[in-house]
Amino acid sequence: MDFKYIPSYDECIDIVNSNSAFVMKEEIIRGIPIVSFTYRLALVDDFKAYKGTRNLRGITFRGDTKELIALPLHKFWNLNENEYTQLDVIKNKKILHVTEKYDGSLVYFFMLGSRLYCKTKFNSAADQAYWAMNIVECNSTLKNSIIKLIKNNYTPIFELISPRNQVVIPYTEEKLKYICSRSMADGTYNFDYVEGCDPVGEFYLDDVNSIISTVKNFYGHEGLVVVFDDHDMIKIKNEEYLKLHKIKSNILNESTIANLVLNNKLDDIKDYLFSSDLNMIEYVCSLEKKIIDSYNNFIQSAQIFYNIYKDMPRKDYAIKAQNELDRTSFGLAMELYSNGTINEDTFKERFINKKLWN
Repeated sequence: MDFKYIPSYDECIDIVNSNSAFVMKEEIIRGIPIVSFTYRLALVDDFKAYKGTRNLRGITFRGDTKELIALPLHKFWNLNENEYTQLDVIKNKKILHVTEKYDGSLVYFFMLGSRLYCKTKFNSAADQAYWAMNIVECNSTLKNSIIKLIKNNYTPIFELISPRNQVVIPYTEEKLKYICSRSMADGTYNFDYVEGCDPVGEFYLDDVNSIISTVKNFYGHEGLVVVFDDHDMIKIKNEEYLKLHKIKSNILNESTIANLVLNNKLDDIKDYLFSSDLNMIEYVCSLEKKIIDSYNNFIQSAQIFYNIYKDMPRKDYAIKAQNELDRTSFGLAMELYSNGTINEDTFKERFINKKLWN
């Protein structure tokens, strides 16, 4: 899976149209359309199916010119999460860089004309993007460094940590921690210090086993990110962090797994699973696939129906939807007709409560 291959706008559109795990979002900024591509719920096989999919993690284009304007981190996984990140596979790879993994929100910067903007992987209007932009506006040195990087065809990438943005680890100050910049020409990374920035914590470790030992004692932190010399990466998370999710003891509960899957949290405990009972691994992975397929299919069916018949009168639309869709997709199709969008937070709650994957 070549993470350095940068798909074009049209290739991203083709991937989204071919696989319901991948999605796109268009926003308008001062009259200019920008389009972001990411994944909703995706398995390793989804990323293997199409060239360039590992970059559908917030890759952003202008919608009018199809110009690439932002390329954030590629998709990477936890240690032992899949066949590509097993310890036996990566233990002899040369390590380039080891940094702290913060428990915040990934944000990155881009420009439209002479104006600087910030976004999360799917939203330029997110609170986290505004908070990050405010930090930059108060630091002219950092702002100038970010603009210089963008003009040199790089995407500057940061982690926003904040008491207002607590996930699990509590932070007392709001900060932008500089991770790296990514070339929009060839997909490689530049980890050099940037003037005015507050860099992520770096660890001088060159052996995977030493890194694993360090993470075990890395209390009060999420974990570490390991960058290899080919610029691919893995995450290794602290056991204390994982226990804070209160998930290990409930892993055999289907609703618990569904909640983890739908909120992209199952990855956090897969390293536990791969080091324990193989039957448990098989059970969880099988249920994960069932949940993802069901969830994506309900939404995709409703979206396709809406796209085709949205101009029909409401009564005719409802009758046709009732005849052609299952009960769940019918409800989503009617929500689309009324609101033009699906409230996925509400749907996730209903999906879990009613166990709609069964």
